[in-house]
Amino acid sequence: MPGFGRCHRPANPPNLQLFYSEPARDVLTEYDEASGAAPVVQRRAYWLEPNAMKVVADRKPRFVSATNAPDLAAVPVTDNLAGPPASAYRGLYAAVSTSGQSFSLCQGEKEHTVYRLPVYYDGSVQRAKQVLLTPFAVATDLTIVGGVLFVIAFSAEADRGLDRTYSH
Repeated sequence: MPGFGRCHRPANPPNLQLFYSEPARDVLTEYDEASGAAPVVQRRAYWLEPNAMKVVADRKPRFVSATNAPDLAAVPVTDNLAGPPASAYRGLYAAVSTSGQSFSLCQGEKEHTVYRLPVYYDGSVQRAKQVLLTPFAVATDLTIVGGVLFVIAFSAEADRGLDRTYSH
């Protein structure tokens, strides 16, 4: 139901920056997000691993403040998978896709992992679904209740008819 909510997606370009946290053993992902018909760009940041399933499911990740970035190790971001740049932190680097909607996280010569940047609709979509589905749910409930009452009434009337037949 994209028409009922505001779509949030990576800006073009996303201005992706990644930072590695040794204590968290995770990557802080920062990017520019565009939303609405007239895109308003906002800087966003989220921890990669705890939000990976949300992003895959087109749900909003849990965003955090990007002010922690200076205390973290910068992960170089390139536009190709040619190999780790000299500045790679422990061989860790990333390559942004040509569409800017995803990136590959690489560590040295190991197999790289592809991550999508978040694309999600704001909460008004869920409210719109509830509002649109409510009449159907009420109609379905009333149909079921009416059917049950009809069966009970029909059974009671049938029992009375049988009692009259046997009493003659």
